[in-house]
Amino acid sequence: MAVAVAAVVSVTTQARVQPSAAAGDRSAAGTTGQVARADEGPVELHRHRGTVLGDGHTTYLANRTEFRPRRREVALPPRLRAGAWAVVDLGTGRLLGEHNSRQWRPQASTMKLLTAVTAARVLDHQATHRVTRFETHQMCTCAGLAVRHDYTFQTLMEGMLLPSGNDAAEALAGSYSKGRTAFYAAMNRTAHRLGATDTVAENASGLTAEGSHSSARDLVVLLRAALRHPVVRDVLAMPSAQIASVDGRRRHTIWRGTDYVNLYPHALGKSGYTTPAGNTLVVATWVDGHHIAVSVMHAPYGYVTSDAHRLTEWAATNFKGLRAVGRLPRS
Repeated sequence: MAVAVAAVVSVTTQARVQPSAAAGDRSAAGTTGQVARADEGPVELHRHRGTVLGDGHTTYLANRTEFRPRRREVALPPRLRAGAWAVVDLGTGRLLGEHNSRQWRPQASTMKLLTAVTAARVLDHQATHRVTRFETHQMCTCAGLAVRHDYTFQTLMEGMLLPSGNDAAEALAGSYSKGRTAFYAAMNRTAHRLGATDTVAENASGLTAEGSHSSARDLVVLLRAALRHPVVRDVLAMPSAQIASVDGRRRHTIWRGTDYVNLYPHALGKSGYTTPAGNTLVVATWVDGHHIAVSVMHAPYGYVTSDAHRLTEWAATNFKGLRAVGRLPRS
């Protein structure tokens, strides 16, 4: 299904109600006027810091994040600068907080996670591919592949996921025995099978293309699938690799370009950037025994890493006090 980038719409719209004056900065379960009915949507808190005492049922809106505290006090979520985000307990699939998490947006190179999962499923891992001129003439960031040279499946995966090589992404698509267009179709079938129903791929790189989009929730779904596949997960964990042609005549070093993962050693994920998408990022971090995934879309320059880290820390610190506001699809 194609959708223009400008025509971004939210899948769900909820009314926002203010807490009563009696609620003040905290809402207590069972107090008249302080708990919104389920059909009224989240209770909006007009302050940026502090805590809220939950009743186990009411959903709150603070700093644009919707969240649902248990019967305990939790800190308000951090203020973020992005256009959409989701924070998930990856162990259970519980959505712990979200803002515009089902809104269709251009996703930039985070789409390469879907490319990687599809490639791991449908391509011959022992095969080599001779790189074409079309593949080397992608808008870069590129992995530095040389035209008319052969590369292994593993090398192309490393070239795509570490420096976010658009040339390597299209080389993987081009290596599919049924053809490049059939590989794109396989990507969309994979997305549907995973339950990433907000995602449509029109190319393998994630570069801007009419009809191509994803959502903050779907990026977490794609990362979860990537982490479950050993081939993809192992590449995401590599800080660097050698891009070498099969004949050994072309060889150079590439490095992982996802700053969040380079800064936080217990994290894995993928970042991206295009002008329409802004800065995008999806990462999963082990914190205090919890596997917390965060996706951030359309963040301004210089803030995507800090926004994701602040959301991760909020979820980890308040983990026991947060109920689900939604769930990832089972896959």
